[in-house]
Amino acid sequence: MEVKSPLTTGGMIIAFAVITGIVIGLLFGALGTLVALILIPVVIFLVLYLIWAPHGIFAFFLEEGYAKIIMEGNSFHDMHIKRKGKYLIDNYDVVDEGSIWPRKKLPFTIFGMVPYLWPFHKVYTYNQRWVEFQDGIKEEREEVLDHVIIMPYVYGIIVKGAETVGKIPVDIIIEVETEIFNPYKAMFQIKDWNAAMTSWVEGASRDFVSKNTYEQIIRGELSESLKDHITKKVKEMLERYGVRINNLAVIQVVPSNIEYEKATQQKIIEERKKEATIVKAEADAQKEAIARMGSALQMVASATGQTLEKLNKELEANPSALHTKYKEQFTVAMDLVNRNMAIDGKAYFEMKMPNASPSSGGGTDFSNMLAAIIAANKIIEQQKKEPSSKSDPPSPKEEKVYTKQEIDDLIAWGKKQRKK
Repeated sequence: MEVKSPLTTGGMIIAFAVITGIVIGLLFGALGTLVALILIPVVIFLVLYLIWAPHGIFAFFLEEGYAKIIMEGNSFHDMHIKRKGKYLIDNYDVVDEGSIWPRKKLPFTIFGMVPYLWPFHKVYTYNQRWVEFQDGIKEEREEVLDHVIIMPYVYGIIVKGAETVGKIPVDIIIEVETEIFNPYKAMFQIKDWNAAMTSWVEGASRDFVSKNTYEQIIRGELSESLKDHITKKVKEMLERYGVRINNLAVIQVVPSNIEYEKATQQKIIEERKKEATIVKAEADAQKEAIARMGSALQMVASATGQTLEKLNKELEANPSALHTKYKEQFTVAMDLVNRNMAIDGKAYFEMKMPNASPSSGGGTDFSNMLAAIIAANKIIEQQKKEPSSKSDPPSPKEEKVYTKQEIDDLIAWGKKQRKK
């Protein structure tokens, strides 16, 4: 079945109402004529409001966040907007409420409907193509529009095959939030402002990529620099035509070639594995160092008859004094810990600090040991405070606690070894 145009549909309804009114007037005399005179204007208004105005025939509605342009023949005639907190001035700039500029004359409206002399005046329509991303999915759109959007709107731009310094192509996805602040300039002072913006952004992107390496671009290290470069290149040109850039974001940068993409992903995976291995090795080394320092501290405590708590307080209060006081005990204790580790079948490990010297007794510099010793001490104290679970299996090897006599013997042995 053929679908009739809104003009035809509305005209048929009005014609039917007029015929019905005439019939009622003939049948019921003066009363019928009065009813007809009321019925016909009501029907005409309803047709105008419900059928014609939504399609811009004889009237139109102003929608929130949009501008409507009225044409007279093929020439611009007038413009009206509707946006809360904004108004239109005589040069067709959209400005904030409270600005010093005089407001352009508001149109006559009936229940939000703006009547005008159709068909001598018509609502301006134009074709626009653009890209937007919904939940990360690209959507290419093309519509014939009868309004100009004057609220912020985000357009997607895809730059294909931008070549880096080494001629490696990459694809870039960019989102640009724009706002039209002068609909007249955007529509009539440039042919398709959106297509022009897309071209300018693409050109600025290619220019930036061509001056940087593939590794820098693909890792996203230069996203902010790329954003600033595009904004600087495009912003001023776009504002000449009544459009401002509110924000710009580089969403994604990927290799154009699938082989490059696979190689890049594999390289990133390998680097992540390498980083994980390094972190684990550092953690193991730190754990081992803390264990050694904890044993050494305990031996010093046994050798001096002091408690770990007291030594810890002395460390925190005056490390230098403690160093001077127990320097030899700490040196020999670390020698014993290292030798004991070797006897247990572990690789021999000797901590050499930058300030170690023969004159210091061949041991480690106490100031460099300080942080690890304090950490080990706190761990030991915490372990003492936490009761072990009865269900925990017994330790395969109990930690040996050295007596004062054993430490004295060790010191004597150490002196003898150093003389040799």
